[in-house]
Amino acid sequence: MARNDISSLFGKSPIKPLQKHMKQVHSCLKDFGVFAKSANAQDWDKATILAVSINNKEEKADKLKKKLRMNLPSTFMMPFSRRDLLDVLLIQDSIANITKDLAGLMMTRHMVFPSEIAQDFIELANLCIKTSNAALKAIYELDELLETAFSSRERKLVAEMIANVNKFEHQTDVVQSEIRNKLFKLESTLPPVDVMFYYRAIEWLGETADAAQKVGSRFEVMLTK
Repeated sequence: MARNDISSLFGKSPIKPLQKHMKQVHSCLKDFGVFAKSANAQDWDKATILAVSINNKEEKADKLKKKLRMNLPSTFMMPFSRRDLLDVLLIQDSIANITKDLAGLMMTRHMVFPSEIAQDFIELANLCIKTSNAALKAIYELDELLETAFSSRERKLVAEMIANVNKFEHQTDVVQSEIRNKLFKLESTLPPVDVMFYYRAIEWLGETADAAQKVGSRFEVMLTK
């Protein structure tokens, strides 16, 4: 039976909307990478444009999330449960939410990191983007996985992609730790309130990679069911 016939009988697959949502979420994080560089250069005009773009993309992601939740059928011919897909959707959405909040925080305070850690923060942003991109690639492989009826070759490919997500996320943990150590040594020379917000920004940025890794972990669990 053709896939279109199956869809008419069991409902439209939610995979495409899930992929579209993750692509939008990833786009938010990509914008933040440029935003971080602009903030570091104190180019606040460009940073403002990027912050607005991030906010708009987060709103689009939120609309895609709501649309998918409203139209997700209670049953469909897929090896994934409705609960599993909703969990992935919410984890994905948290990436866009955190990115918007972080850009907003940095814009409000015109936050510029000390020169000793400024490039480390930009490196952390780039690693978070790589982690998110790796998760996005894994999600886009789901179509092929389903079409091949979970062939061993396709399962192996997806598993390798998820391992790549984990690799990048681990790298973000390492860089986060290095930045915190450097910042700790600088604390006595910086305004305490600034230090508090530096730590918060570092933590929030790291959480985007954590969320991307959780997306990969969730798919890994789904594939074993």
